[in-house]
Formats: sequence, structure tokens, C-alpha cells
Amino acid sequence: GYLAAYRAAADTCPGLRWTLLAAVGQVESGHGRNNGPSSAGAVGPMQFMPATGARYGVDGDGDGKADPWNYRDAIPTAARYLCAGGLDATSDGVRRALFAYNHAQWYVDLVLRTEAAIVARYAATEATGHT
Repeated sequence: GYLAAYRAAADTCPGLRWTLLAAVGQVESGHGRNNGPSSAGAVGPMQFMPATGARYGVDGDGDGKADPWNYRDAIPTAARYLCAGGLDATSDGVRRALFAYNHAQWYVDLVLRTEAAIVARYAATEATGHT
């Protein structure tokens, strides 16, 4: 379900790659394996602070609420938040949006390294016919 959610949510923001969303999901919670709350109070698979979730929340599963604990809501919320953070198809736009998501350069670098690993793994599975 996560892969489909990353792909669908990426289509909601021009320039957003599903692999970038997947990298954020991996760094934030291991794709939902460690949903928190964090020591700072962030929750869910994409680790939103309550005010961020309330402001940018998306009802991705159509149940009438934007639940930061539900990956079907949290992933499109992350896409919306990255888009609002200035994401565009440029390297600077990606870095700007990631820094807005988490105000730390180490975080930006970690997400980009994680995305590179996801891209490499996905390319390898595509080449062998596995997904």
C-alpha cells in the first residue's frame, strides 16, 4: 500500500518524485514501522507535529478525516507540505522543501541519500522484472 500511496501522492505536486516521498517515509518512520510519537511530539508514518498535520492534513482515504497516523492520509499530507515548502523540479527546490519539512541540513542530506538508494534499488528490480 505504501508504494501506491507514494506514487499517487507525488502526482499532486508538480516536480515531486514518488521516490522522494518514499525517502521521507523511510527516514521518518521506516515506512510506518516506528510511528512515534517522537521526542518532539511528531506522530505517524510521516512524523507530523500536531499543528502541521492540522494545517496541511489531507483525507487520502476518503473517510472524512485527515489522520496523521494513517499512511493513506499522511503520505498525501507530506506531498502537500513539501509542495507548500517550495518544492519544484530543481535541486534547490527539493532541498528547500526538505529543509522546510525538517529544519536540519543533515536531514536534507539523509533524505537525498536515501532517495538515491531507493532509485538504485528500484532501477535494479525493474531491470530484473521484480517489483
